[in-house]
Amino acid sequence: MNDTISERSKSILRVLADGEAMSRSAIEASTQESRNNVLRELSKMQEQGLIVSSGEARATVYTITEAGRGCVIWDVEEYLAIEPDQRQVRYQAMEPQLFSRIGGIISSVYVVIDNALAVRQKRGDNTTTRKDLERFVIELSWKSSKIEGNTYSLLDTERLIRDGISAQGHTQSEAIMILNHKKVFRYVWENQADFRTLTLRQIEEVHRLLVEGLEVDFGLRNEPVGITGTVYTPPGSKVEIAACMRDIIDTINKTEKPLEKALACLMLIPYLQPFADGNKRTSRLLANAVLIANGYAPMSYRSVDEEEYKGSLLLFYEQGAVANFRNLYLEQLKEGAMNYYFPILSSLKV
Repeated sequence: MNDTISERSKSILRVLADGEAMSRSAIEASTQESRNNVLRELSKMQEQGLIVSSGEARATVYTITEAGRGCVIWDVEEYLAIEPDQRQVRYQAMEPQLFSRIGGIISSVYVVIDNALAVRQKRGDNTTTRKDLERFVIELSWKSSKIEGNTYSLLDTERLIRDGISAQGHTQSEAIMILNHKKVFRYVWENQADFRTLTLRQIEEVHRLLVEGLEVDFGLRNEPVGITGTVYTPPGSKVEIAACMRDIIDTINKTEKPLEKALACLMLIPYLQPFADGNKRTSRLLANAVLIANGYAPMSYRSVDEEEYKGSLLLFYEQGAVANFRNLYLEQLKEGAMNYYFPILSSLKV
């Protein structure tokens, strides 16, 4: 739908994105558009089901719909170019009401993903799937680490995972980070059915395995943390973190569709930052665990742009925007479905 929405409509959707009803005059002031332009766009957007109105005459107000919220796309590069303190940020602290925005925003992709899986399945056999699995672990370990600043190349990562040979000119911690990804994926792969329902114990174990040997504390953090590049600050006290973690796990488990469960893992774990470090890594491995547990191919993130990935998360933290990260996620789902089909077979070993 995004291709049919004008830039003026997108601007209005951004203004309405937090869900509060606004008058036409308030929208004009926020978008700096003329009365006639705003009236024309509002009428068009109502026809498209992006907004709804209530009240009459001067008392009329407009509210974004779930369909409209799913279409709020930001220019990530342009947004990140603004210094954090200079951005018009809607949220500087966690808003639990945002948890529910993830549900129902990707229902139309199931047919696309299922079709991609069917095509890939026809091309595969047991030999191919074993190769897929090995290649997947290498690419996931490389790219997930790279998102966190690891400087290993893909070829260096392949040599490390296949042959145990560390690359020269790199720190030991970079090699440990990569090998920990393989270790966690093995844990996920060998306990697939367990991840149909998430528990705090599972999440903490994934985190522990990911940061083992990296001088990072295990378990829920005991003190506040800051996130580079944003004014958003996650909860600081352990009591609050534990309560929010329960709410997030409950939200994920109550989400019916597996693809939305995985998306919730990717967005909500980093949003809370429950651990001292390794939150995004934990979320990526948990998302894959949920996908595999429900018969979907996992994601290696190999084609994702690191800055777009981080920026899309920041947009969720600061603006409550989900569409940018959703679109990035859908591309990775499609890529995984086409490139990494391997059925759940006990004979396949990581």
